[in-house]
Amino acid sequence: MRQPIEFTPAEVSAYYEVRVPNLKRRGTQWRGRCPVHDGKRDSFSVNPTTGLAKCFSKCDRGWDIIGLERELTGVSFAEAKRSVLQIVGRPESSNDSRRPDQPRIVATYDYVDENDRLLFQTVRKEPKDFCQRRPDGKGGWIWNIQGVRRVLYRLPELLKRPNETVFICEGEKDCQSLERWGLLATTNPMGAGKWSREFSETLRGRSVVLLPDNDIDGREHSVTVAAALLGMASSVRIVEFSDLAKKGDVTDWWVAGGTLERFHELVQAAPPLNPTALVELRARWGLADDEKRQEARAEKADEWPKPEPIQSELPPVEILSEDLLPDSFRPLVADVAERMQVPMDYPAVVTVLCLAGVVNRRALIQPKVNDTGWVVVPNLWGGIIAPPGFMKSPVIQAATRPLNQIQTGWRHEHEEAKKDFTRAKEEHALRLAAWKEQCKTNIKKRRPAPERPEGELEEPKLRRLIVNDATFESLHEIMNQNPAGILVIRDELTGWWSQLDRVGREGERAFCLQAWNGDTGHTIDRIGRGTIHVEACCMSMLGGIQPGRLRSYLVDALKDGPSNDGLIQRFQVMAWPDTVPDWNYVDRAPDTSSEERAASVFRKLVQLDPENPLRFQFASEAQELFIEWLAELESRIRGDALHPALVSHLSKYRSLMPALALLFELADTAASGGTLAPGASANYVSLEHASQAVAWCDYLESHARRVYSCIVTPQLRSARELAEKIRMRKIGADGSFSCREVYLSGWSGLDSPDAVKQAAEILVDAGWLRDLPSDSGPSGGRPSSRYKVNPRIWE
Repeated sequence: MRQPIEFTPAEVSAYYEVRVPNLKRRGTQWRGRCPVHDGKRDSFSVNPTTGLAKCFSKCDRGWDIIGLERELTGVSFAEAKRSVLQIVGRPESSNDSRRPDQPRIVATYDYVDENDRLLFQTVRKEPKDFCQRRPDGKGGWIWNIQGVRRVLYRLPELLKRPNETVFICEGEKDCQSLERWGLLATTNPMGAGKWSREFSETLRGRSVVLLPDNDIDGREHSVTVAAALLGMASSVRIVEFSDLAKKGDVTDWWVAGGTLERFHELVQAAPPLNPTALVELRARWGLADDEKRQEARAEKADEWPKPEPIQSELPPVEILSEDLLPDSFRPLVADVAERMQVPMDYPAVVTVLCLAGVVNRRALIQPKVNDTGWVVVPNLWGGIIAPPGFMKSPVIQAATRPLNQIQTGWRHEHEEAKKDFTRAKEEHALRLAAWKEQCKTNIKKRRPAPERPEGELEEPKLRRLIVNDATFESLHEIMNQNPAGILVIRDELTGWWSQLDRVGREGERAFCLQAWNGDTGHTIDRIGRGTIHVEACCMSMLGGIQPGRLRSYLVDALKDGPSNDGLIQRFQVMAWPDTVPDWNYVDRAPDTSSEERAASVFRKLVQLDPENPLRFQFASEAQELFIEWLAELESRIRGDALHPALVSHLSKYRSLMPALALLFELADTAASGGTLAPGASANYVSLEHASQAVAWCDYLESHARRVYSCIVTPQLRSARELAEKIRMRKIGADGSFSCREVYLSGWSGLDSPDAVKQAAEILVDAGWLRDLPSDSGPSGGRPSSRYKVNPRIWE
C-alpha cells in the first residue's frame, strides 16, 4: 500500500502559495475559491498544518497535497509527487513517507439511533487501537463523543427483531462474525467496562447470551453485564469456550474451525443465570473479590490514564477579516476596536446593522432573475454577545454616533419647522377669523362671500431613524410617519425578549415578527385614536447580549411552545467572538475622519426615497455565485445532520445573503460617488459584493453554531461544571463521591440525579472518573451511583 507523504506547515504554505494563491485565513483554516472547478466563492478550505484540502461546493470532496496536484495537473502519482517536492524545496530522496508504526484506520463501525441516523463511529487502527469520533455536521469529524448519546451497536436491528435471542460480544468485529451466521448480535461502545443502565433498558424482556473474551477483562465485563441484566432480561446466559486460546474471542473460535451447529450446542449447554449462579461463576473464575481488587487497582495513580481535556462548550468561530467590510467602514471599525481594546467583530457587526437600519425599505433586491414574487428588504436584526464589562454599550455608542448625528440634525430641523408651523398656524387662524367676519358682513349686505383662505396646514412630522424604547403602538405610529422603517437599539436584547414572552404581550410579539419581514402591512384600530395603517412595517434591530442570560433564555425559548416561533432565529447577525487576553492601554481621541467617512455614506443613503425604492438584481457572475451558494445551503438545511433550531436559523440565510450583498453594494457606491438609478430600472450587485456576503454568511454561521451550542450540548456543559468542581476539590477531594452528594449541592446544571449521571458518564469516557460499586443507604432504597476520581487530575 502506498504510504501518504507528510509535509511540514512551512512546506504546506510553500505549495499553496504557488498552486492556490490568495488564500485567506479564516479562523483555523485557509479559505478561497476552489481551483478544481474554478469556483466563484470561498468554498475551498485548507488545513494549514496538514495541507489537507476540501471543496464544500461543486466538488464536495477532499485531497491531500499529492492528490490535489494530480487533480490540477492530470499527471501520475509519481510525477505529482516529484512536482510537489520541487515546489516545497525538498529532495525527492528524502525520508518523506509515514513511519511504519504510525497508526492507520483499518475499519469503522457506525453507531446509529432508532431512525438510522449516525451518532458516532468506533474507529479501529493498526497497530491495534480503538477510538471514537462523531460527525461535525460539515462532512468532517470531531475525535471524541463527549455529549453524544450512547447506544448499543446495531440498535435498529435489535428493535426490528424483538423476538430473537441477542448475543452480546465484546467488540464490533465479533458482531459481524455472528451476523454471517444470521444471528442477532450487539456490543456496547468502547468495549469492556463501559456497560450502562440505558443498554440494559434496551434489552428489557429479551433473551440474552453473553460471549466473553478469554481473558480476565472479558470475564469481568461479562459478569458485570449479566448482573445488570438479571431481573430485566427474560433470561441471561454466559457461554464458555473451553478450547479458546488465551485472549481469544468468538471470531478466533470461528476461524479455528467452529461451526454454527457446535455454537448452538454451547449456547444450549449454558444454564440460565440467577444471582446464586452468578456468584458461583465469579468464584470459579476467580472474580469473587473483584470489587476490592478494582478499588485497590484504582488507588495506584500510574494505572489511571492521563485525563483528557473536556471539550470547550463553545465551538470555535471564524475570526472576522477586515476585507469583509465595505471600504468606507474599515477605518471606523479599526479605530473603535483599537481604542476600546475589543475584538473587531463588535464594531463591525454594529456597523453592518447600522447600515441595514439606514437603508431598510429605501432599496430592495430581487435574488432570482425571473421570480418577481421574491423581493428582499435588507433590514436586519442582530447583536454582540459578551460578558458584562466587555464594552458592549460603549462600542454600540461609538459605532452608532454617525446615526445619532443624523437623528440630531433631523430633530433640529423639526424644531425649526415646528416654529415656522406655529407662526403659520397663528397667521392662518387670523386670516380665517377675518374671513369669517367678512362673510358675516357680506351676508348682511347680500354680497357674495369672499374666497376662503387656503386649507388647514399640515403639521411637520419628525423624521426618525433610531428608536430606543417604545410601545408597539408607538412604533406603529412612528412607522406610519417614516415609511422607510426604523432602527431599534436596545442595550440588552434578552431583556426585550423576556418582555415579549409575558402574558398580554402577544400582540406586540406578532407585530415585531411582521416588522422583521419588512414588507407586511399592519393596521391598528383604537377608540379615540382612530385607524392607523402602515403599508409596510419595517424594523432593523441591534443590541448587546450577555452569554449567561442568553443560555438561560434559549433553553426555555426553544422548547416546543408559543415562544418557539422563530423570534430568536431572526437575529441572524450575531457575533460571539473569543475575547483576546492581551490588553494595551490606548488613550487617543476618536478618529473624526473615519466617523465622517461613514457618516457621509449614511447621509447619502437616508436621502433615498422609500416611496420609490432602488431596485437591484445580481450581475451575471454574482447570480451564478448566488445559485451555487443557495444550492449548498438548501442541501444542508434539508438534511438531518443539524439541530432543528439551527436549521430554522440557517433557513433565513436565504434572505440574509442577498440583503448583505445589497448593503455592501450601496455602501461602496455611495462612498465612491456612484450613481444609483431610482425607479423601475434595475441596479446590479457585483460579484465582489456577493462574495463578501457569502463570506459573511460563513462567518455568521460559525457564530450561530456557538450560540445554539447552549442548547445542543447541555450534558457537556454539566460535565464541564462537574469537572471544575472536582478540580477545585469541592467534590471528591477524598478520592470518590456519590451522585447524591453532587445533586444535593444544587449546582447549576447538576441539580438532578439524571443530570449528574450524564455528566459523570462523559467524565468516565474522558478518564476523569471510574464507576464504583454502589450500596444502599442506611434506610435501604435504591443505591446512589458512586465514582472514583482520577488522582492525576490534581498533578
